[in-house]
Amino acid sequence: MNLISKSPFFIKLLLIFLLSLVGQSVYSQKSKKSFVPKYKAVFTSPAKLIPTASAPDAPIAGNGDVGIVFGGTPEKQSIYISKNDFWKAKKGYPDGGLSLPGGLNISIPELKGATFYAEQVLANGNINVVFKKKGLTFTLKAFVPSDNNVVIIEMATSGRESCNVTLDIWSQTGFESHNESGEKEGLFYAVRHFDSPDLDWPSHVALAMNVIGATGKSFELNSSSKVTVVVGVSSSLESEDYLNVACYRAQNCTPKIIRKLDDINNLYWKNFWAKSHIEIGDPELEKYYYGSQYLLASSSRNKNFAPAIGGNSITADAIRFWEGDYHTNHSYQASWWGSYSSNHVELTDPYEKPILDYMEKAKGHAKELMKCRGVYYPIGIGPKGFSSSMYPLTEEDMMANYGIKDLNIEGGHMFCGQRSNALFLSVNMFQRFYHTYDKRYVQKVYPFIREVANFWEDYLKYENGQYNNYNDNFWEVGPWTDNWRSDLKSGDINNTSTLGMLRMFCKGIIEMCTFLNVDKDRIGKWKHIQEYLPAVPTVETNGEIRIKAAEKGTGSGSDKRTKPGFGRVMAYSLVFPSDITGVKSTPEFAETLRKEVERWDTNPGGDSGWTNLESGFETYFTTAIRVGYDPEKVLQKLKERINKTALPNFLIAQSGGVTETLGAIPSCINEMLLQSYEGMIRVFPAWPASRDASFEDLRTYGAFLVSSAKKNNEVQYIKITSEKGRTCIVENPWNGKKPIVTEDGKPITPKINGDLISFPTQQEKVYLIKYEK
Repeated sequence: MNLISKSPFFIKLLLIFLLSLVGQSVYSQKSKKSFVPKYKAVFTSPAKLIPTASAPDAPIAGNGDVGIVFGGTPEKQSIYISKNDFWKAKKGYPDGGLSLPGGLNISIPELKGATFYAEQVLANGNINVVFKKKGLTFTLKAFVPSDNNVVIIEMATSGRESCNVTLDIWSQTGFESHNESGEKEGLFYAVRHFDSPDLDWPSHVALAMNVIGATGKSFELNSSSKVTVVVGVSSSLESEDYLNVACYRAQNCTPKIIRKLDDINNLYWKNFWAKSHIEIGDPELEKYYYGSQYLLASSSRNKNFAPAIGGNSITADAIRFWEGDYHTNHSYQASWWGSYSSNHVELTDPYEKPILDYMEKAKGHAKELMKCRGVYYPIGIGPKGFSSSMYPLTEEDMMANYGIKDLNIEGGHMFCGQRSNALFLSVNMFQRFYHTYDKRYVQKVYPFIREVANFWEDYLKYENGQYNNYNDNFWEVGPWTDNWRSDLKSGDINNTSTLGMLRMFCKGIIEMCTFLNVDKDRIGKWKHIQEYLPAVPTVETNGEIRIKAAEKGTGSGSDKRTKPGFGRVMAYSLVFPSDITGVKSTPEFAETLRKEVERWDTNPGGDSGWTNLESGFETYFTTAIRVGYDPEKVLQKLKERINKTALPNFLIAQSGGVTETLGAIPSCINEMLLQSYEGMIRVFPAWPASRDASFEDLRTYGAFLVSSAKKNNEVQYIKITSEKGRTCIVENPWNGKKPIVTEDGKPITPKINGDLISFPTQQEKVYLIKYEK
């Protein structure tokens, strides 16, 4: 068959494809800035940590849906191809989850023993490879263009020697999938299917390969030739005709269109990097700052299928890696915690989709298991309402995985004795609300927020003048923990994590419903809960006030949860990203927590400490900054932590997932340069006095874009662009000197209240603040 001329479907698809090219070009004209980071990840030896469902140590590229990882040796190269929407939707852990479509193998025997060099270029999303051996130099460029699900690989050689290349397009086998492969009109394809009747939905993915500049899968490559390999990628969740769509994408990438796709790719990254940037005089930190943003942008652009904790850089099926799921008690959320302040809000677009898709099931869980209104979320979910955290469905599988036969633990779902997952899922929604005041977004997520409120109105017990929270465990509890049956039956009382999240939530829902002018009759109840929540549990030890995880614990393992120690779970709920503690808004409590941070070197308690390599990287350093810990020490500790587990592709490895650390470095650096969560904009609130720095267009609460520079320990200016026309409040950084404020170059008179400068703003106006010299 002819894939172009004989199908109206493909004619329509071609028109859409061409229109997307025009749209990308128009969009690119919006950028007026030219900043791109100079950094790239360099690899001088083959990857060792692949195949894996966890963090690979190889070059990564992606368009936010399709991702590639370059692995293998010079003579046996492997390009792994993954996709955000390719899941095996089978119930019962670990029988489903995020799965690998397949990849492309490139065999070149003449390169055995060649030197290895590869780079992952942040400026344009390219993977560049150079292999050298005697008279032969082989080069490869690979990229995944924005908004086009094709992988483009350009190969060439130089020198007097030629080489023989053999290509093999393949689909991953196993995990109860079945596969097919074949050839159509010079295209080679491989397909992977999950379609057994016990799945929530069937899932299929096709890879189709087109070779331009050579014939067939095996050919000679010499200095006078250049070969381009195009792999079209399509899934059944994109199109029922997924194989033909993949073939179409590959076949229609002519050299002219490939050049256009290269331009589109470069323009996407140019516009991406133009949204904000920092200069802090520290190349090591800057490369990881931008590297984290690159990796997230490579994986988070499909609005219907968010990157799970495995991202789109898996090189194996996520069988035992929590199914690579959306882990609801922090791992999923943490990916984006640096995106809002970095002015990359667009990367958060996919976030709420799986949460909203699961709402109906979560309502059922609340009603059936908790006898409450509202929503009750398990510890792991997938796309399209899939539950990735169901216990095995048979006694045999339960015995094999957990050594018990009980099929009805917590209704068959892993809630792990925790009630707070929906609270935690609201964190990012509030973050986006505060940073954008986007009414359409708030209208979209508010039904979920209201259902979370419904649950807690029913679940909390108002007794003796306070709202108590019973049987809600601080730590995850299940058949893998000691005394789990008693802990599930009568768990912790007033655990710190939930108390902190409830304070955050009550504040947020009151502001949201006021913003939308809805549910005003319920504000009184939420204010009452907010006011009469128990105090954060503390204990006095050797004359010092220490934080503890719960007011009371039940069962023989409860002592662990009531010992003093300020760890990562408390940091999430008390400081970052919950926003409920700060040196301006709660100075005494912030000082208590600052002292806890000081103990991380000596007497941390719990799982806290700078040296925790398992989890917590996503909050520890930002939390330390927010509670007033020495910023010079934070930078020192941050570098030490990076060096312990950093991979050459800028991933910071820890046990909780591939993507969960991507917000850590941007959020920490941004909070040192600019803060706004305490009701005012503060420039350089925690930047070391001895270091010059500048930033452009970081985003703050109130929907402001802020730029500033600090030189010789003096702030040079503050530039603010108002997106929503809200009142702007700025802390005076000039020690009482009189500020001068202009609006689009025209002087205005601000209100001065102590060290606070405030003034009304208009949408899209630019405000410049300096001081009177």
